[in-house]
Amino acid sequence: MRYTAFALLIVLQAKAAENLSDHESFCLQSPAQSCIEYIQQNLSVLPRHSSAWFKVKSYELDYLFDKHLFTTLSEQTSELLSLTNTPPGFSTQLYFYRAKVLFIEKQPEQARHFANLAMQQIKGAFTSFGSPLRAIELANLYYSLADYVTADAILNDVATQFSKSRDPLFWFEWYANKALILHLQQDLAGAAALRELGLARALELNHNGKIIVAYGNLARTQQLLGQYQQAYDNYELSLGYMTERNDDVTRAIHLLRMAEICWQRADFAKAAMHIRQINNALLSEYHLTTYHMLLQTPELSDLLAQH
Repeated sequence: MRYTAFALLIVLQAKAAENLSDHESFCLQSPAQSCIEYIQQNLSVLPRHSSAWFKVKSYELDYLFDKHLFTTLSEQTSELLSLTNTPPGFSTQLYFYRAKVLFIEKQPEQARHFANLAMQQIKGAFTSFGSPLRAIELANLYYSLADYVTADAILNDVATQFSKSRDPLFWFEWYANKALILHLQQDLAGAAALRELGLARALELNHNGKIIVAYGNLARTQQLLGQYQQAYDNYELSLGYMTERNDDVTRAIHLLRMAEICWQRADFAKAAMHIRQINNALLSEYHLTTYHMLLQTPELSDLLAQH
């Protein structure tokens, strides 16, 4: 199939937003630097609003979302929306992250508006180029809009259509999103089974960010199932793939869950040890609820008061 120059440009630009962790592959070019420093260094030398600048900017949005830096992501997406004539692939990603951050900020109607804009473009890209990752992004957006039936149907259809795919990235993303649906349906055992398959694909990719996410997702599901030792072990394994500054927020979250698991198992000394390791300034309001709950339990408050 041959593309016009314009169509080919859309394909290439869409690929920049196709995978929500593209920034990690980009940052492998300079492993000695922190990822965000490398991204910002490149942005500083590229002509502002050039196609290359937008591509690197897309990596920055990926990074901010993956690292839970939602305040900065909100500021960035709000500012970028004022631009005109942004590349189609970039605008899709911009709408996607703007919708996500608005959901987090509890502005569902505004979030739905941008999710719909992203969906229109993702649908067009999937129809034109048949990318299974685009279909998974579309399912994820429907999930965010609480349209779980449509999200599940899209995932089932794309799994059938691309059943012979050997792409570990596709299956990693598919297992992760399908597990969300099963979790919602209270099928935690089924979700855990899919998360184990997703972890295998992440390890096959040898992609640190995806390995961290996969271990964390599996561990959380196991924790909810009461499989505390397996959950603790998987959280602990995830720490070995983290790097300073790049993964500080995720580290704080995983240490919090490890502390919670120790408390659930009545290993209060170990729980207190993990709590002391947590930089609570990095925790979201949601995770701070668990953090403060642990601090206020008599068993831990007494131990923590001793130091």
